[in-house]
Amino acid sequence: MVYPQPSRGEVQRFLAMHHIYSDHGLPVPAVHDVLANQVVLQEDVGDLLLQRAWRERGCRERQWLLCECREILDKLARVPSVLASAKLDPARLKWEMEFFLKHFTFRLPVRGCSETGLRESLKALIGKIGPECVFAHRDFHSRNLLVKGRSIVMVDFQDSLLAPRFYDHVSLAFDSYLDLNAAREVLWFGREPRPGERRQMRLTALQRNIKALGTFAFQIHENRHPAYARYIPRTLRHICSHLQELADPDIRILSKYFLSVTLTG
Repeated sequence: MVYPQPSRGEVQRFLAMHHIYSDHGLPVPAVHDVLANQVVLQEDVGDLLLQRAWRERGCRERQWLLCECREILDKLARVPSVLASAKLDPARLKWEMEFFLKHFTFRLPVRGCSETGLRESLKALIGKIGPECVFAHRDFHSRNLLVKGRSIVMVDFQDSLLAPRFYDHVSLAFDSYLDLNAAREVLWFGREPRPGERRQMRLTALQRNIKALGTFAFQIHENRHPAYARYIPRTLRHICSHLQELADPDIRILSKYFLSVTLTG
């Protein structure tokens, strides 16, 4: 891993988080050396992303992959909250929603869905996400999970923080890069979620997927990375499924907006 320029603070932050993961039995690449506070030499864990492994494996192997992911999720949630140095609190969630408004809805406006109305609905959405937080990877998705032999190794974990209870679960269950469909149920603690839990999962997933659309739009239009466009349709399908299951009148303008965007392609 090479930083753009020497940064002792960034390297130390990465190493501190690496120690937390290692100390709690969480699978991450070993660190071999640090060069000039800019280069971190890590174990080579290959290039088989969960995203690709899922496409190539049969049903039994897919079941194993998700069981491994669920075990990692359980371990993540058991990391003491005091070890996190940051929190994905309502202020940060609101910033993410503003980012979506700026970079996505600005380019795809819908008649009858004003920016003010959407902002109020997004604010209501954030208010409905439960206050309980746990230690989280924050980007627990199929492009940050590598399959090495009979194990799964996490990367891009340096921004771990406290996040809403189901944040990591829904990041993979409703991944923009991969469609798990009904198989996602394996991730739910080995039991059927209670109604309140399922609702919180959907609310958290809705916020997470909306945030992803803002990121994709930024990457496409500001950073000139058109490849991200391929992940928008799946993300929109996730969002519409969340809104349909929630059927919440307080965020109905979001339903109107996303239904229109999805139908118009």
